[in-house]
Amino acid sequence: MTWTEDVARFLLDTAQCPRCDTRLWHGAPAVQNGVCARCHVDLRDERGAGVWSASQAAVAALRERQALIDALPTADAPGASTHEAVGAAASPDVGTSDPSESYPREPYPAASDAWVPTPDRPRSAVSLQSVLAVVGAGLLGVAAIVFTFLNPDLTDFATRTTIIAVVTAVFLGGAWWLRRRGLAFSSEAIGALAMVFLALDIWAFSDAAPDDVSAWFFGALGLAVSGGALLAVGVRTGMRVWIWSGLVGIAIVPAFLGYAIGEQSTAGGSAWPAAWGHIGVVALAWGLLELLPRFVRKLGHSLSADAATLGVIQAVGAITAIPLAVSAAPSGFRGSESVWGAVVLLTLAALGFLTTRRIVPAVWSAVSGLLTSAGLVVLVTAVPIATDDPWLVLLASVAVTMPIVAVGVIRRTGSVHRVPLAVAVLAAAGVVAVPIGVLLTGRSLLLLFSRWQGFAEAIEPSAAGWALAAVAGLLIIAGGVAVLGRGTGRTSARAVITVLARWLAVFAVLGLPLAVAAPLTISIGLALALAAVSFIALAVFTPLRTANLGARLPIHAIGYGALVSAVAFSWPDEATASVTGAVAVAVLALAARTAPPRVRSTHTAVGFGYALVAGAAALSLTVLEPLGILALVTSAAAVVVLAVSIGSWLPVASWYAALGVAAVPFIASVATVLSERSWWTALSVGVVLVLAATLVGTRRSGSVVELRAGAAAILVPTAAIVVVCLTAQLPGSGSPYALPVIAVLVACALPGSALLRAVLARRPDGERAAAAVQLAIEVSSLVTGAVAVVLALVRIAAGLEIAFVVLLVLGIGAAASGLWLRRTYGWWTAAAAWTGALWCAWAMIGIAVVEPYVLPPAIAAIVVGVVFLARGAGERRAPAALVTTGLGAAIAPSLGLLAGGATSGDVMVGYWRVGALLAAGVVFVVVGALLTRAPGVSATRFESIRLPILAAAVVAGAAGTVQAIRVGIGLDAGPVDAAHPLIAALGFSLVSSAIAFAVARIVRTGGASSRWLTAPGLALLVGGTIWAVDANPLAIWTLWGLELALLVAMIATVWRARETRPAFPPVWFQWALAWVTAVAAWSPREVLRVEGFSLPLGLALTLVGAIVLVRGTLADEKPGLNSWPLASTGSWRLLGPGIVATLLPSVMATFTSPDTWRAILVVAMALVAVLIGARKTLAAPFILGIAALPIEILVVFLVQLGDEISPLLWWITLATAGLVLLVIAVGWERRTGADASLAARIRDLR
Repeated sequence: MTWTEDVARFLLDTAQCPRCDTRLWHGAPAVQNGVCARCHVDLRDERGAGVWSASQAAVAALRERQALIDALPTADAPGASTHEAVGAAASPDVGTSDPSESYPREPYPAASDAWVPTPDRPRSAVSLQSVLAVVGAGLLGVAAIVFTFLNPDLTDFATRTTIIAVVTAVFLGGAWWLRRRGLAFSSEAIGALAMVFLALDIWAFSDAAPDDVSAWFFGALGLAVSGGALLAVGVRTGMRVWIWSGLVGIAIVPAFLGYAIGEQSTAGGSAWPAAWGHIGVVALAWGLLELLPRFVRKLGHSLSADAATLGVIQAVGAITAIPLAVSAAPSGFRGSESVWGAVVLLTLAALGFLTTRRIVPAVWSAVSGLLTSAGLVVLVTAVPIATDDPWLVLLASVAVTMPIVAVGVIRRTGSVHRVPLAVAVLAAAGVVAVPIGVLLTGRSLLLLFSRWQGFAEAIEPSAAGWALAAVAGLLIIAGGVAVLGRGTGRTSARAVITVLARWLAVFAVLGLPLAVAAPLTISIGLALALAAVSFIALAVFTPLRTANLGARLPIHAIGYGALVSAVAFSWPDEATASVTGAVAVAVLALAARTAPPRVRSTHTAVGFGYALVAGAAALSLTVLEPLGILALVTSAAAVVVLAVSIGSWLPVASWYAALGVAAVPFIASVATVLSERSWWTALSVGVVLVLAATLVGTRRSGSVVELRAGAAAILVPTAAIVVVCLTAQLPGSGSPYALPVIAVLVACALPGSALLRAVLARRPDGERAAAAVQLAIEVSSLVTGAVAVVLALVRIAAGLEIAFVVLLVLGIGAAASGLWLRRTYGWWTAAAAWTGALWCAWAMIGIAVVEPYVLPPAIAAIVVGVVFLARGAGERRAPAALVTTGLGAAIAPSLGLLAGGATSGDVMVGYWRVGALLAAGVVFVVVGALLTRAPGVSATRFESIRLPILAAAVVAGAAGTVQAIRVGIGLDAGPVDAAHPLIAALGFSLVSSAIAFAVARIVRTGGASSRWLTAPGLALLVGGTIWAVDANPLAIWTLWGLELALLVAMIATVWRARETRPAFPPVWFQWALAWVTAVAAWSPREVLRVEGFSLPLGLALTLVGAIVLVRGTLADEKPGLNSWPLASTGSWRLLGPGIVATLLPSVMATFTSPDTWRAILVVAMALVAVLIGARKTLAAPFILGIAALPIEILVVFLVQLGDEISPLLWWITLATAGLVLLVIAVGWERRTGADASLAARIRDLR
């Protein structure tokens, strides 16, 4: 059937709605009496007649087009049409019909009669039944295998073989008979199943081989005969699966022969014959590919799948031939073995080049290029030199360079794609070049490591030889890549390849200083000279100076790389490092002249930084301690930066670079304060303090606001560090002296920042810089004060008394900022500081209970917020935020202690806390109810805190659930000793849930309509109950009942959605709670199996989807997860989740706990889903049911069928299910005929 007639059937189908494309609705035609049963479109007037006329016109135009196509001649048979060629190749018994006889061309006589349905042609059902035929045949096949191989009563080989042969004949004959009857799809499916049993027949034939003959010979004979017969019969009858099977069988015959020869070989092992057998598979597959065009012309349709399969066979043969050849030479490819290995690789490469004529030429071009390079590399290993000779690296480089040069020189490559081939040979060269580079880098790093450990003072001759061979090899490869680049036609590709060649040469040149056997000082000198020459050439040589960046960059890389190498090898000898550092800085200054202006500041930073490092190395030769050296380096850096900050001769970018470098030793000096506080640190930090003060007031160009603010930000912290270092020199600990002084410093800096702002505001840059400086001082002062508080609390020498003083002084300074500078944070900071001081006072007198610390400030915050709201003036958000904060501070600590507290000896303390929280929750509910007004009624002054109070009620009420969890997991005993813990847990959870539901009701009364209002109540009920489960049947049945109650509520939510707006949370949330409950109830693995919990879950989820599928969606709901299933359409969205939830647990349970009844149950449920999907044209049950069958069968085989699952009952179940499906499918297809394609077989599913 052609595509044209497929479209004609679609357009002229009077049972299908032209608007919603629905053909069957609840088992009946969608269009009845001119009206669609699904979308209710009316087709009985003249507009419906117009649609029918347009459909007829479209069909007539398509048929005229098809007639013209059928009349086109073919090149192989001039004068004959394609239609005639295809008709001659087709089987004469395959039923065909004239489209003009199948579909009426005349319009209906009147508009009222235009859409009267014709007798139903269930096209989609026919298509689905074709798939059912495949599934039924597969089940029967599996049943036969189980009966044959896993039946404990059938152990005779002859009987088993006879059964296999009979089944094979039955399936072969059935496939041929169905093909003769015109049922093409079913015949292909059953014919494919027959191929499985034919493979078993070949195995049985090979098993019957004599003892002195390899079974592989008989297997090869069986494959050759059966493959040839299948190919011949398949080409004659048009059976695609037999053609495919014949091609595959013939193609792998050489592999069997290779195994047979290797098995019977007495010398040389079996690897080489097997390898050549796989090469024969590649060659024979290529030959079959050459024959495919003849089959295509005879059959009249493409054999792309067959060609792809042969290509895969070729790839597998080539991939497996290589390791077989490697295993044939266990001692490695040396001598003659290298020659044979190279022959294998080059032969595969030649076959790959030939294959480019027929299939994936780009892929085979690349693979063949790789194989060619690999073969040449293996071939050079036959040269009689030692494996540890460094010049073997040079030979390998020459081998991989030859294909590169060949590709660059040869311009015409025929069917071979030049670009993939070039990429492949370059990749092969990379495989050699990368190890060479790794070798060169590794030896350099090893030498550097030995140098740093003091073991190496010179480069040994052997190491220099390896380095020289690596450098020469990389230069050879770079030359070959350059030749390829010159022979490339594309400008972009030529540029890329040229760049690659240049960088390979760069890497090679950088290894030259290591290729000289001399002391390391000579190598360091050579590296410095190489760097200097590179930068001088860039600065002096005109062609390089005027060249583009791509040409200059490799020279830059050589210079910088040599410079870094010289610096690295100069350590750890301080004298050498000092001298090398001075020269390196000079060379870097020369490099800065050749660099672009935008990166010269980077050179300044690196040069200045390494100058400091070299200076430190020189100072280390003196008697100074490391701390003194660091302090002097820090001071020197600060003095230099101070000098360039006062003047303006250094560019701005370089000035900033120097500032960044000077910050490094300063940070290091600050870090030393953590371990040692000395005069040296005070000196260096003091100099930096002077520098920071200078930067705050500098007028130098480039001193932006951010720089001044940053300098201001370190004023107070550096002054505090100086204080710490100076007080550390006093006898005893300096903390009792330093911390109060720092607190006073911070307290003075907070209000004193306004003075500095007033001075800076008179500058030309104005108020913006002054404001930024003041803000930086305030922030840094607050941070310094916080650090002082932490130190006062954690240091033993300070104690609570010093912490009290520090907090008191900081509070005074913060209050001064709030009072005179109008800083809002000042009052908050002062309140926090004074509260901390009060806590310190309480701690000093021995108060250890948490609530007295928390409740007073929390209640104060609530009272202040309520008072502001009661006054009714000003902004209401700030008082509401204050009340909310107070509520959270009052509830969260007690709830957190209840949740995280360990088992307490006094259980009543915990119950007292639970009772208090639950009572608070009830009080909050009452207060919230009093503050709530219905929509349309004027709200109270306290409306802004109504929702926070109700939220606090839910949080406080959650204490019941928390206590239920504690009782459930055994941290606390229940109120009644004799009762089961579940009773107490359920009681506590019900109280929490009741409070949450009451809050939801109050919020809904206030006008809210969210479905999530009742979610906390459900979550609190489930979350507290599930932890008290154990093996007691009372607990399991109680949770099972809770699961059912949740599922019933979920079903009721969906059922009542059309009458009232849903009040409960979305379905997924309710189902998730039910799932959690089910898992908890199932966890003891007592009383009920997993199906007792999973089936209600899955069936309930399927039921809610089915309700919407039958009753329709809600128009006011937007599709999404929260609106599922009320706004979803199609069986996949509505029924798919439920079906998966029903089948998946049993399938997984079959793997962990295999039982015969469970396997039969899964097959039965899947079969029911398939039949329902086929009957109602629903995609989800049909496809998921079909998918579940093979998965369950695989699981049964994995759990060792016969040990836990009865083979007798299992094969009877499979055979019955397969027989039912096959009888239904074949019977229905015989009555209605076959469809056109696999897509047509499932396109009507919804």
